[in-house]
Amino acid sequence: MALSLWVGPPGSGRTHAMLALARRGCADGRRVWWVGLPAQRAAVYRRATLPGTADAAAPGALLGLEFLTLQQVYYRLLARARELHPLIIGSGRLVLVGEALAGTVGAVPAPGEARLFAQAIAEAKRFGVEPPALGGDDDPERRRLVETFERYERLKAAEGGAWDYDDFRAAARELAERDPDACEADLLIVDGFRELGPLELRLFRALAERREVHVTLPHAPVGLELPEPDAVGTAPERSVERYRAANPVAEARWVLRSLKRDLAAGDYHPLDLAVIAPPERIPALATLADEYGVPLVDETPRSLADCVPGRILVELLELPDHPTASGLLAVPELAELADAALDAGVAGADAIAALAERLGLEAPWHAWLARLEVQDEPLAWARRLVGEVLPRLLAHAPADAAADLAVFQERALRAAQEASRLADGAGFRAWWAALLRQSAQPRELPGGVALLTATLASGRHFRRAYLLGANEGAYGADEREDYFVPEDDRAEPPDSLARLGLPLRFQGRDLAVFEELLARADELVVSYAEADQGGPLVPEPLLVGDGAPPLPAVPAGSALELPGEPSYSAELQAVDLGAARVEALRRYATCGFRYWGERRLGDPGPRPWYDELRAALRAEPRLEPPRLEALAERFPEAAGWLHAHRERLQALTYGVRLPQADDAAVHALLDAAERDGEHATLVRFTAPDAVLDAEEAEAYVKERWTELWAAGHLLERYRGRVKRVDVTVWPLLGEPLTVFERGISYRWRQIATRERRAEQAYADFARGDASPRPGFHCRTCPVVDVCREGRPT
Repeated sequence: MALSLWVGPPGSGRTHAMLALARRGCADGRRVWWVGLPAQRAAVYRRATLPGTADAAAPGALLGLEFLTLQQVYYRLLARARELHPLIIGSGRLVLVGEALAGTVGAVPAPGEARLFAQAIAEAKRFGVEPPALGGDDDPERRRLVETFERYERLKAAEGGAWDYDDFRAAARELAERDPDACEADLLIVDGFRELGPLELRLFRALAERREVHVTLPHAPVGLELPEPDAVGTAPERSVERYRAANPVAEARWVLRSLKRDLAAGDYHPLDLAVIAPPERIPALATLADEYGVPLVDETPRSLADCVPGRILVELLELPDHPTASGLLAVPELAELADAALDAGVAGADAIAALAERLGLEAPWHAWLARLEVQDEPLAWARRLVGEVLPRLLAHAPADAAADLAVFQERALRAAQEASRLADGAGFRAWWAALLRQSAQPRELPGGVALLTATLASGRHFRRAYLLGANEGAYGADEREDYFVPEDDRAEPPDSLARLGLPLRFQGRDLAVFEELLARADELVVSYAEADQGGPLVPEPLLVGDGAPPLPAVPAGSALELPGEPSYSAELQAVDLGAARVEALRRYATCGFRYWGERRLGDPGPRPWYDELRAALRAEPRLEPPRLEALAERFPEAAGWLHAHRERLQALTYGVRLPQADDAAVHALLDAAERDGEHATLVRFTAPDAVLDAEEAEAYVKERWTELWAAGHLLERYRGRVKRVDVTVWPLLGEPLTVFERGISYRWRQIATRERRAEQAYADFARGDASPRPGFHCRTCPVVDVCREGRPT
């Protein structure tokens, strides 16, 4: 036999073809293993057995079909061969890496640092890389990783020869290559993965020598000797609707109204529907679902810190070192102090102590600090905290919070025991809290409309799905540079598959994620918010296209949405909005009324000196020595900075306007710029503490339109003469920070987005349309009382 590889884009029918193979195998009396991701288990069984689903030929019960995850496959193979070892599960791996790192550096590491090393070790083992192969002769951090890796392996051996998940994978692969008859199943189907690693592919290739093995992937792996793939076909045309919402709350409420309409019409079973959202928006959607009466089922994994006792315990553990208002609220005796901290907007040990002294609450505050100090032996202190203090606090929590307290106490003390291996005192508290967040909490999910992240939706298919938050950066493969092994020391994917090595991190996987999301349902509704509390949001063009209409009207789905008295609406006429600068269009796109109102009100008071300095720098194109000295005398706070950076400052051209023509409809006004042949640099001066490092500087530029729009203008208008554009964010009194290390010409999607949004905003701007656009920004609007449509909630 030989491995059968099926290749086709998401939604092309790979799973449908595999289901047919599985049914035939079961009908022939064969044992079938279906290998997929954990979140796909129920969906596979439903599609395989229930008539009336997307697979209308489903025969009902199937005898012989079993769904397994990859880890379960490894375990079953090794169990049959009697080659099992003790398994290091969950947080145990993090603790062992923490112990190994402590031995390397001679001090107990922070949980976050240990997690960084644990992830690096897991990646190396996933690609079959041994510690010496990581190198690091010239890199102290990589040497530290290698030493920690080697020490971790020795600690595992000392734990009775325990194995982690990656050891099970490697051992299963070696077993399959040594004994292809090790598998008890007759037919293996591997489906629902975006990609498989080199060890998994080698395992299934070895098993295929004696078993029938089918593997489906979006693209054929390159670099490993595999059979010629069978093409499943192309994905059919699907219905995709795209809409824009004013803000995330309006978007979420519209989706829930739409779901209620879908269910009330009787056209969809709850299991035929799904909501896909960014992880940070899942809790809010789950909470809103109760108001609408929609049976939304949150499938995101839970840790011990996510249940009510776990949240309270974590707040207690972090209270002495990082007191916050939410942490204080966990203790009823400190409720008054919590309210005061919320009103004052303060956090931190010194601020809370000063607040307690002012309110006369020093006694209860210090009593709780003393109670939360780790005294004598850490485990004994942990037992008192979980067994005595926590139940007393839960008496004030909702009635169902203490339902499974005994089970929680047992698991929490198990995490405390692991933390006690590493640290005591404040270090013990920090590690215990980290392990509570790391420890998975099993749960049984009811049936209903699935509420999923993009990862949980992978490999699953629905009749109708709603994809929320399709904004730039919300979805993707999260590719980023590795802390230990940079891209230059990594192998191309084909070489990594052929010779087992760490592959490049940046492989352009975002497109694969977008392609998969757009194929999750027969009917897909994609939506995005135009702005949130932080300001305007940029839509992801690969998900929403070039533009989208506003959300259509849907009947009310909540009693709170029933109509009441009509609100006042002002009659607005066209007004003069001034020059159409790019940054002005960004502010106008947020709210036309606010932009007009702020221009009419003018500056509310004197500007800070750094704004005056920036305006003075832009006043004239060159900074000649006499002018520099005049500025140093006028702004003594910046005199030393002006003299220290004299050479670079005098090389810049200030107040640059692009395009330079006076009749240009839209133009960008830059603080400064310089050009060296084919290389241009755009400079933005900021307040002294506005940005602290290159990462914050990049985020600052992404929030603006000017620099990216101007870069696009230069690269297009002066094509051939300007080939690279850099952006420098320069905090006044600080050092210049260059963002987008590979040059801004690699940011064409972001450039095009800003050009398109500026063009869209200008269409209304040119007409003098000052209509209000209510949203979260109303909270800080100086003309909200004039507008009367703002909702500062």
